[in-house]
Amino acid sequence: MNLGSNLEDLQAVSQHVLACTEQISVLEQEKRLVDPASERFRTLSNEIEALAEEIRAVSRAETDLAQEVAGLPELPTIAEADKQTD
Repeated sequence: MNLGSNLEDLQAVSQHVLACTEQISVLEQEKRLVDPASERFRTLSNEIEALAEEIRAVSRAETDLAQEVAGLPELPTIAEADKQTD
């Protein structure tokens, strides 16, 4: 097992989840301003639903990656790994 590669993968997955949640927030803010009976509302709802499903799938991969590195000595958090690569 390559710890460096797994940490990079965890960082990438975490960043992807953060980006998706930010996108969901933007879409939800817009959705709050449109008529719930409108086509735009339905489009926004569908986009949010797709992003939520993507987060679910990506989070599962993140869990699998975390299990691969669990128990390794001196394992940094994702935030600590981010600081090391900056």
